[in-house]
Amino acid sequence: MNEQRLYEVKQATIALLSEQWERNYLLNRGAIAALPGVARLFGRFAGVPAVLAGAGPSLDRNVRLLAVARGKSVIIACDAALKPLVAHGLAPDIVVNLDPQLYTSNFFEGVDTKNIALVAPTIVHPSLRDQWKGPFFFYNKHAPDIPVLAKISLDHPQTGALIPGGSVLSVAYDLAFKSGADPIAFIGQDLGYPSGNAYAAGTHFDSFEAEAVFDQPGDVIVEERDLFGRALKTQKSMAVTKQWFGWAFANWQPEQKRRIFNCSEAGILNNCPLMTFGEFVSRFCRKGVNVAWGIKKAAKA
Repeated sequence: MNEQRLYEVKQATIALLSEQWERNYLLNRGAIAALPGVARLFGRFAGVPAVLAGAGPSLDRNVRLLAVARGKSVIIACDAALKPLVAHGLAPDIVVNLDPQLYTSNFFEGVDTKNIALVAPTIVHPSLRDQWKGPFFFYNKHAPDIPVLAKISLDHPQTGALIPGGSVLSVAYDLAFKSGADPIAFIGQDLGYPSGNAYAAGTHFDSFEAEAVFDQPGDVIVEERDLFGRALKTQKSMAVTKQWFGWAFANWQPEQKRRIFNCSEAGILNNCPLMTFGEFVSRFCRKGVNVAWGIKKAAKA
């Protein structure tokens, strides 16, 4: 792992958000005691296929195939991907949030969430908690080297923890892994900008063009190799996420072997086997599973 890059991203995150982490947590303490923790979802979907949907531009290519996977897999969406999925009539089973800032409420605005579960950190902005109508699970951000987050985890061990590895994608993967899901597919997880658009159509950011991202001030843009060996520009935080996955794939797999495929068909996540999403769906999404019932049982356990 590029330790310097990881250090820079972590320090920038701490400088930007540490005060808000603590402020949000203090406002959430009562709800943390009253609402279920993510630990109740651990092992809940053992042997069930999982699809992790991100908001990258490649989601446009594969979103229609989610109709076939629905009801035969657990669909876990990064928060920014919720609106485009709902626009296609494909509400996910679970949405994962990572960012504690108020602007993430835009990802849910106008969406009927009563039949969707949200998995959010104990430092989530309280307005998101109040806004969400469906099942709600808290998680601790596993960051033992960040004092404020480490203390929260120690104060609420029963809640359960998920690992942030640079983006919400790593949290979604950790959730799928700890739920026991197998196999696991990534779609819309470009971690870079392989086309003119920076995000999938229908997201809160769908008008953002890649060039606008590249024009950000500071040293935030780096180059990685994409699935086809070509140079591709991306944000430093996304490059760190790719590096984190290299670590996770290497260190988690020997203990609990899982079948993991990048089905995004674009981007830089090239450190796991590649497969088209069509092949993944036809091979693995063949048996019905009542995901909603599993979530309901976990919420009331």
